[in-house]
Amino acid sequence: MAPFAFAQNFYWPTPMQVDAKTPWQEIVQPAASGKPETGLFGLARNSGSRFHEGLDIRPVQRDKKGEPTDIVKAVAPGTVAHIAPTPNGAYGRYIVLTHYQPGITFYTLYAHLQSIAPGLKEGATIKAGQNIGIMGRSDASGGFPKERAHLHFEVGVRLSDSFNNWYSRQKDFTTPNRHSIWNGRNLSGTDPLPFLGGGLLYGRAPDLAVILKNEPVAVTALVATTQIPDFVRINPTLVNGPIPKSLAGWKVEFAWHGLPFRWTPLTVAPGNGKGVKSLTVTSDQTLRERATSRKLITQNKKNFVSGSTLTDIINILFDW
Repeated sequence: MAPFAFAQNFYWPTPMQVDAKTPWQEIVQPAASGKPETGLFGLARNSGSRFHEGLDIRPVQRDKKGEPTDIVKAVAPGTVAHIAPTPNGAYGRYIVLTHYQPGITFYTLYAHLQSIAPGLKEGATIKAGQNIGIMGRSDASGGFPKERAHLHFEVGVRLSDSFNNWYSRQKDFTTPNRHSIWNGRNLSGTDPLPFLGGGLLYGRAPDLAVILKNEPVAVTALVATTQIPDFVRINPTLVNGPIPKSLAGWKVEFAWHGLPFRWTPLTVAPGNGKGVKSLTVTSDQTLRERATSRKLITQNKKNFVSGSTLTDIINILFDW
């Protein structure tokens, strides 16, 4: 059977044979604990206290030494945005691609690669299903055990094209920004399974904007500013209605993991000056707990306030 191809030139990123009935447990590569859920997106590690940004897809092909030989493919047509050829971080050797759908620009990320396809260059146009590398187990430490080799796959949106400005202002950062706007702090991912499973496996081209708009709201921030941030310019389909000339602020709705997926322009400032003037937190206890674990929110004696993660996200979005 040939590798599974999907609607409108969307592809599964590895040679794994999948269909709509494939259980996720057969797709993921568990972390060191061996628990299948540790290969999923979300609070999947360290008994639910550590956030995992993507989906770990197990290998289906190995050589005589037990090393994976799975070819990694671009899931959709797009552009090579960033290549990290040297394993100098947790993702090891990795590639970021950008893709375009009406009103939204999103990325896919392919990490822990053994090698990158020869001749692949940043800025190159990529076809859906094009070979971009070989699955591996690279990371900053020199590689993890071959038994746990996998493709770490992410899908999401970048927060800002002005990220380098924010990074340069962080006095406690001791290393240079090697990845420009494709630094992980500027990437906001969502669960890849609704994208790969809900779209690709069922023979439909996945519409990421629709997937994001179906996220439950965990935190809502009212921000006083006259700025139109990069995020809005890049992803206008995530904005409710036209942006008025008398813009005075934004109502920004966040998923529990931090992705700002819905923006509503305000014509009346929610407070004096600029900045976050109010924060509303969902009444859903599970979402609250997840947002708290993600450090999106924290609770003082009276109410919830911005946590360190949300503070950084907002400052990156508005270049503050």
